[in-house]
Order: sequence, then C-alpha cells, then structure tokens
Amino acid sequence: MADNLALGIDLGGSKIYAVVTDPDNRVIADAKIPTDPSAGPEQTAAAMKETALAALEKLDLTLDDIAFFGAAIPSPVDPETGDCLHAVNLGWKKASMLKIMRETFGHDFKLGNDGNLGQLGEHFVGAAREFHSSVGYFIGTGLGGGIVINDRLLTGNKGLAGELGHAIIKVGGRRCGCGHRGCVEAYCSKKAFVKALKKEIFKCGMHSLLPIEKFNPETTNIKSKYLSRAYNEDDPAVRKVVDKGLRMLGIAAASACAVIAPQCIVLGGGFVESMGDQVIIPFKAAFHRHLFGISPADIEIRISELGDHAVAVGATILARGSFQK
Repeated sequence: MADNLALGIDLGGSKIYAVVTDPDNRVIADAKIPTDPSAGPEQTAAAMKETALAALEKLDLTLDDIAFFGAAIPSPVDPETGDCLHAVNLGWKKASMLKIMRETFGHDFKLGNDGNLGQLGEHFVGAAREFHSSVGYFIGTGLGGGIVINDRLLTGNKGLAGELGHAIIKVGGRRCGCGHRGCVEAYCSKKAFVKALKKEIFKCGMHSLLPIEKFNPETTNIKSKYLSRAYNEDDPAVRKVVDKGLRMLGIAAASACAVIAPQCIVLGGGFVESMGDQVIIPFKAAFHRHLFGISPADIEIRISELGDHAVAVGATILARGSFQK
C-alpha cells in the first residue's frame, strides 16, 4: 500500500468524480467523466472504475496500491446489504451496488448516500469542522442532504436518514422525480430549476438571457455556470425561479432545525459552488422567518469549503472508518 491512501468516488447525476486522499484527508489526485444517465448499475460501475484508474494514473499507482475504497451513490444505501434503494436521478431501484462494486474493482468497498457523505466530508474537514452537530444541503442535479449529530453520521432505518431533499414542504405541490408531490427537491435542484424555467419562459413568455443552444424546450438539465451567469446578469426568469427555490430550501432547513437543532448548516453542491455566497441571501430570509425556539445567531450558515471534493472526500472518510475531531 502507498502510505495508506484512500480512493473515493462520487457518482452524481451528471458526473463521476474520483479522488485519492492521503491520511490527512488531502486530495492528491482526481479525475472526472460525465455520467451516462441511460447506463445500468454494471455499466456505471465500469465507468466509475475507469474514472478511478484515471486518477491513480496521475500518481503512477494501481488499485492494489490503495488501502481504503469508498463510493457515494445518489440513493439511500442500506447499511446492512449495500443495496441502492432508489436512485431517482438514475432510474435505479434496489440495485445491489456493493456486490457490483466489489466484483468490478476486485476490492472491498464501503458505500454511502452522496448527501450523507458530502456532509461527512464538510463536518470533519470542511466548513463545519469546529462543530459537533451539522446539517448539509447539496444542490446539484437533485438535492442531497446529510446529518451529523455528536460527530456521528445519522443513517437511520435502511440508510434512509438524511434524505432531506424528499422532505415534503407543500402538500399537493410540484411533482418530484421520486413520484411524490411537494418535495424540497421539486423546488430547489437543477432539474427543478429547468422545469420551472421552461414554464416561465416558453409558456408564460418571460424574458431570459439563457443561450438557446443551452436552454430550450427539450432541455432536461443545465450546467450550473449558465444559471449562475444569467442570475448575475439579473435574468428575470432565472432570478424568480432560483430565489423561490432557495426560499423553499430555507423553509425546509428551518423545519429540520425544529427536529435536529444543529449548530451549523452547510450549503454545497455544484450549483452553490458556482453561485457562491449570494445563495445565502434568499435562503436566510426564509430560514430566519421560519425558525422556532432558537435564535438565528445560534446556527451558523456556511458555504461548503470542500466544493466539488466534498462527496468524494466524504467517501474516503467513510472508507477509512475514522471519525475523530
């Protein structure tokens, strides 16, 4: 083994991202490829291996040089079986991902939900590292979440804890990809933004600065940089949709605080990384208004420090099994 290195892979709705970390949880190599949303679990595992090998090649290493293997899946992961229960944005249900990953890589793996592992990374080496209880929301293709209480990741029954994107905030609200109505993810995620923007622009006639080659009636997802650019240029449609999504997220986070009462809330994911601190303004406005029994001054709201690394680094922390502060 090369100095107890760890490999962490983040399987997202739009990309597969692999990192190699040293014992201090520092990223020393990485690689990225697009996700094929039409691929099944076996083909996706092969693509994850391809991405991992590309990262290792930068260090002149092979899989046999790695001591710890971890991966994040956009689905609840049963901690007993390693089954991927429902990857909404990939269209998978009850995929035996732990078995598939072991067979594909020839090494043992630890698997976790992507939002959980993103917050695990932020809690131990990122924005929430000086706190003992924290919650994270990660805005990407979907909306991931994670909860750490007293320095322990909360996974719950069948690994379903931390599915914050599927908390219902409006009965009979927008249809979510999970099949329910009114989930936070149906308001605050890139897929939700695209759906709402199509209605505002192509049905209601709102003006937009989004380039037609990147956003049109056939669009199902969009890169964060285009949304961020339009938002910064005061695009009326993008401002309306994004601000509403962030306000709905603020309401959801305030509701979560009534149950969890964390010391810190982290906002992350590709969309937040592209937008930066400006996401805090509409989020805080709704969050503060709906808090119960606790002063806003007692809960820190922070932007992810690990950025694109958060989920993959969290996968390496899970793989190492070392949760200490």
